[in-house]
Amino acid sequence: MQKKKKISPFLLFDTGGFGLITGQMIGRWGNFFNREAFGEYTNGLFAMRLPVDAVRSSDITTKMWNHAETVKGVMYIQVHPTYLYESMWCLMVLIIMLLYRKHKKFDGEVFLIYLLGYGLGRLWIEGLRTDQLLLPKVGLPVSQLLAGTIVIVSAILVITGRKKKPHASKVRNQISKTDRKKQAFFQ
Repeated sequence: MQKKKKISPFLLFDTGGFGLITGQMIGRWGNFFNREAFGEYTNGLFAMRLPVDAVRSSDITTKMWNHAETVKGVMYIQVHPTYLYESMWCLMVLIIMLLYRKHKKFDGEVFLIYLLGYGLGRLWIEGLRTDQLLLPKVGLPVSQLLAGTIVIVSAILVITGRKKKPHASKVRNQISKTDRKKQAFFQ
């Protein structure tokens, strides 16, 4: 006879968060290969040069055109490699999640840390991008508003959850100790 284990969906979210952040970390490199989702012009340390003919013309801003350079007959723009920033940010969030899981106080907390960390990164990196979807009449980037909302909600849930919930493994250990005492009593 097979026993069915009751697993908290929030524990599954904690587990799935590791896969999500890893997938996002790797998936951002698709933006590099597709030459899309890059940032505004920069001459910083991580500046990336792209041939103009390999980029959608609608993604090239006036500032990029003003700083475009021609090398051996090929015109290049120099931009922020936001895919690299986000990939490295995701790696940092993954490391934080791995370290944090030993200190969690409730199931779902590691997933909330994922949302909080990923949201903070998106809030920053989306500000560098040139292909943002803006809210009509307001002119604010949808992705930054969503990321900011997720950060605030996640932070509130982590703070309130840590105040009222005991660590999940402590509860499981207490239950298993009680079960062992009962079993010992009846034997």
